[in-house]
Amino acid sequence: MTETRHGDTGEEGRGPEPGAAVAAPGSGPLRADVRRGLRAGLVTFWDLIKMMVPAYFVALLLERLGVIDVLAEGAEPVMSVLGLPGEAAVPLVVGYVLNIYAAIGAMQALALTAQQITVLAIAVLIGHNLLVEGVVLQRAGMNGVAFGVLRIVAGLAAAGVANLLMGVF
Repeated sequence: MTETRHGDTGEEGRGPEPGAAVAAPGSGPLRADVRRGLRAGLVTFWDLIKMMVPAYFVALLLERLGVIDVLAEGAEPVMSVLGLPGEAAVPLVVGYVLNIYAAIGAMQALALTAQQITVLAIAVLIGHNLLVEGVVLQRAGMNGVAFGVLRIVAGLAAAGVANLLMGVF
C-alpha cells in the first residue's frame, strides 16, 4: 500500500485511501484565509467610509448654506461644455484634491443623470489625487505640477469627448 498524504487520491483516482488523513470542513488554511480576507475587507470598507461620508456631508452642508450655488454660477460656463451643471465642479475639485472616493461621496449630494455621472467620473478618474501624486512625481524627478496640469486637461478633454459621443449615440 502506498502512503497517501492529505488530499491525495488513491491509485485510480477514487478518492483518498481508507485511513488517509482528511481535513475537517471549516478548518485549516482556507478558514484562516477567509478570516484574513474578511478583516482586510472590513478595514478597506472602513477606510472608504471615512472618506465618503464626510465628503457627502460637506457637500450637503455647502449646498444647504448656498455655497454650492455661488460656486455653480462661476463654474457653469466650463461645466456646461462637459454637459454638467455648475455644481458638479464640487465633486470634480474634491476628486482632484483628495481622491476618487471623496468625489463619489460629494457626487451623492447632487441630482445627476447617468450620463453626467459617467462624464464626471471620467474627468475624476484621470485627474484624481493630484496633490499626493504630484509630490510623488516630484520626488521621482518629474515635474509634478506639469504632469498635474496635463492630467486635468486630459481628463476634461476625455470627459468632453465622452459627453459628445454619448449625445450622438
